[in-house]
Amino acid sequence: MHLFKTWFFVGLALVGTASKSFTQEHPKDATGTWMEMFGENAISKKWSIPVAGVLRQYDLAQETEFAFLRTGITYKMNDRFETTFGTAYLDTQPFGHDDSETLNTQFWLYEEFVIKNPSAWVQRFRFEHRWISTNENHFLNNRLRYRLRYKKSISDNLYLKCSDEPFFDFDEAAINQNRFYLGLGRKITSDVSFEVGYMKNHVGKHNYDRVRMMLLFKTRFFENSINDLTQAHKLSMSQ
Repeated sequence: MHLFKTWFFVGLALVGTASKSFTQEHPKDATGTWMEMFGENAISKKWSIPVAGVLRQYDLAQETEFAFLRTGITYKMNDRFETTFGTAYLDTQPFGHDDSETLNTQFWLYEEFVIKNPSAWVQRFRFEHRWISTNENHFLNNRLRYRLRYKKSISDNLYLKCSDEPFFDFDEAAINQNRFYLGLGRKITSDVSFEVGYMKNHVGKHNYDRVRMMLLFKTRFFENSINDLTQAHKLSMSQ
């Protein structure tokens, strides 16, 4: 836990330095923060419930740009393939927004397919159906995201992670966003990890720098159920 605290404060130091360096810039041009939590909650050997939350800010603890919650149900076909059907909700302020503008909100339904290669590479395809509400209108938008991720262990507890994810918008028939990430992670326990890294987010003709801090965890509810059933069976047999 001591090393976990060290990593956390390293992340805060990076953010604080970046925020101080860009205090004279417009918030959208400054280096901001991207704080994320992701959990994989297994309810059986094949089924699990993903839970994700994101809080994105222009500067540390200042002017929230984006808040996001996602969940669903995941089916693991085998060690290499899994699919997810889910829903998400977010509210966001447009890049370069004026104070008079209200929050934009989105409700999603999505389908996701993941391919885990025998090496350290993982591919993710996600098709999103987004109902978007602004202060002027409401509309449906469909887009496809493809993420290629590489993860490499550099010690028993440390690993390097790199990913790139382009977004294809069907309404514009073009790739209008891309996210590149490079970070370093540490396993706190076998089921809990913490990451600190850098994300470059291209949106249209603009690009934004983000310091990303991420907490990942796994839970396995079904193991307790199996153990309880096993103990109950042994008790009934002994009686």
